[in-house]
Amino acid sequence: MSTPLVRTLIRTCLADPGSTWTQIAAKHVQQASHAEWQQTLLTLLVHRLVPLTTYALEQHSLLDAVPAEHLTVMRLVAQKAKTTTMLNLLTLDGILTTMQQAGLHPVLWKGVVLADSFYPHPQTRAMDDIDFSLPPEEMSKAHDVFQSLGFIRQEQMATDDAVYYLNRLGVLCDVHHRVRLFEALDTTIDSSHPLTIDFNPTHLKTRPMNVLEPNAMLVHLVVHMDGHRDETGPLLIWMLDVAFVLRRWGGLIDLERIQTLMPAPEYLISLLRLVRFLHEELHEPLPESLAIAAQNYPPYTLAEILRQRRLAIWGLPTWRGWVRLLGCRLGITARKNRIYPHIHDLLPWATAS
Repeated sequence: MSTPLVRTLIRTCLADPGSTWTQIAAKHVQQASHAEWQQTLLTLLVHRLVPLTTYALEQHSLLDAVPAEHLTVMRLVAQKAKTTTMLNLLTLDGILTTMQQAGLHPVLWKGVVLADSFYPHPQTRAMDDIDFSLPPEEMSKAHDVFQSLGFIRQEQMATDDAVYYLNRLGVLCDVHHRVRLFEALDTTIDSSHPLTIDFNPTHLKTRPMNVLEPNAMLVHLVVHMDGHRDETGPLLIWMLDVAFVLRRWGGLIDLERIQTLMPAPEYLISLLRLVRFLHEELHEPLPESLAIAAQNYPPYTLAEILRQRRLAIWGLPTWRGWVRLLGCRLGITARKNRIYPHIHDLLPWATAS
């Protein structure tokens, strides 16, 4: 079953401190049972929301209401995320400065852009690596830049579309030289609507940096989320990415532009279901064009999202997933911070509840 406390905490992440919501959240946070907190913390961990939640509770002066043992875990996870994010941003400044000097044209993607300029504070958006793209003809010079900065190319991680560089501090760069998502666009139509814009970051020193324009960013976030759905299930952190982009750039969203950029209709449906979820369950305001179009599709529900994530992290319902789950239950293998599926999650006719 879904945990009401999860919903309360997510809404707290999106609410203004000192608003009427603070009082509502305070009552629930204070009255939640030990078991509910235990289940909720596992849920926040697997959805990568602990840093944002910890920050939000502090801003709302609600941290003292969290049971001590759970608060200790939350602070440790949040501190680790803060350290990693700030290290990534500092390292990225050096990379971008050197690339600019070398005449390269990187386009920043996803987590690092969101952490710097869309989330309440960089420490609230955890990220494992730095994602960006470069024109394929610039990859040779880029390799020289990375080497000069102490990065080593990770040959075993390379794909047809990207290469990876790692430095001794553990900063990993995911460098795409091919972006399949936008390859099929009619370039003659799109020439007057570039996919990227110059953007002045909030915390990075390098100015400006090149990022996807608002509609392209929204498309990329949704396609990325859906592309990993079988492997990871839907992550709430990825859904809140969309919420924070809409908060900042909602007035620039153009439904027709999004339809042009979407590689398939199912991704547009996923976006519209997602924005209805943000509006109906989390009370987020939406751009008018998306709000109207979304009325034709049922929203995702929090219960549905949590259930799909619980199944996906085990690889269920595949036979390998069943073996993995059984092994953990029998104590043969150990899984850190793995949230077990609920009984009704495993029933083929079950709906999210």
